[in-house]
Amino acid sequence: MKINKSFGDKIFVEWLDAHTEDRWGSVDDSLILNDNRFCYTNAFYVGKKDGFLIVCHTKGKTKDNDIMGKLYIPLKWIYKIR
Repeated sequence: MKINKSFGDKIFVEWLDAHTEDRWGSVDDSLILNDNRFCYTNAFYVGKKDGFLIVCHTKGKTKDNDIMGKLYIPLKWIYKIR
């Protein structure tokens, strides 16, 4: 996936997240897909490596020890980037 962003650029990502439940249920219940698995993330672009898009929610002025709230999104889970 080509991403035309540089470090610190604002990015909007639409992606499909993993979903988990910790309750007893039937196989039929498990096969019903919930719309809550879709995510929309506004963030700052950090980079792309080993099949992941890396973003953060807060950044400083430099690349050195100045990012907080890193999120690693598998590239295969992404639907759209703006």
